[in-house]
Amino acid sequence: MGDKYFKGLNYTLGNEDTTVEYKLIKELSPKSIFSICGSGGRALPLLASKEADLTLADLSLEQLHLAKLRKATYSELSYDDFLKFWGYFPYRDNDHLEFRKNTFYKLNFDKDAKDFFEKVFFEINFESVLYIGKWEKTFQLMAKINKFFLGSEFDRILCFDSLSNQISYYHSGFPILKWKAVIALIGNKSFFNALLYKGDFIEKNSPETHFQYYYNAFDRLFTHDLAQNSFFLHLCFYGKIQSFSGLPIEVSKEVFEEIKNSKGKCVYVQEDFVSHLSMSGKKYDFLSLSDVPSYFKGDLEVNFLQLIKPSLNPGAVIVIRSYLRKADADLSGYTDVSDHYKKIIEDEKVQMYDISILKYNG
Repeated sequence: MGDKYFKGLNYTLGNEDTTVEYKLIKELSPKSIFSICGSGGRALPLLASKEADLTLADLSLEQLHLAKLRKATYSELSYDDFLKFWGYFPYRDNDHLEFRKNTFYKLNFDKDAKDFFEKVFFEINFESVLYIGKWEKTFQLMAKINKFFLGSEFDRILCFDSLSNQISYYHSGFPILKWKAVIALIGNKSFFNALLYKGDFIEKNSPETHFQYYYNAFDRLFTHDLAQNSFFLHLCFYGKIQSFSGLPIEVSKEVFEEIKNSKGKCVYVQEDFVSHLSMSGKKYDFLSLSDVPSYFKGDLEVNFLQLIKPSLNPGAVIVIRSYLRKADADLSGYTDVSDHYKKIIEDEKVQMYDISILKYNG
């Protein structure tokens, strides 16, 4: 179809397991939360913090539009209709087209966002938008590569109900040489630049090679928890989520109800987070900054944590993901409390990030 109208959507499902932030806010009960928006899926579960207000920021207007659509479906649909609209398991993204069309026009949300998605839905004939983002399509390609290289039992690693049996298979039956060939093919800068980053791929400062970085991340996923429980592994091996156990936290019935019943306000900001937090005048108790700092260089890399201090309440907690590159930031005024939350970090279901949790001493 040529140059898609929805070409600006980098994420439509999402690339992070928000269970980390969700468990933190359940413990900390912040009143004011700031989050990078992404697909909205990584951010909206933070509304589960009782009556906390939530500010979502993104440079991409399309991503903010998507978050507004997602928020409307939480607010206005039943849980089953929510699953059906998005095409989450047990439904499929290319079914229930008429239902999706009728439901979309009944939703009440921002006019510009609705106008945008009306055009998107017409382009895709009212199939779901869940898997149309650039990131999601990249891993749909990985799923095809996996099936080609690994053969008829390509997905066996996702079929275990016993972790000990899964680990045993991984160490003795998994086609490790073919798997290493897959990692060598896709786990490199050229692959991701060609498909996703268009030349802006992160400049790595991890001591591991690209191959080691990805191989070790998958090793953790295969040995720490049932592979079938990771939505990310579902994308890597199937291109889509294929079971209830693979649904991310934002799709759980409990979190759905918490978002639906939240009395907190959502504010959407199209601005880089450092500029917003240095100038907004609003104070936050909890911040989820995704892996954005991995892209910083120079003075911004060093000083971003100092620049955002005007927006932090004393004791504010900041969650930062690092992907291939950990920002060499000035931590003056902060305490790294990551070790206190080691179990939460180890249980995270993507494992491609080094997650840091900081507390502002203020």
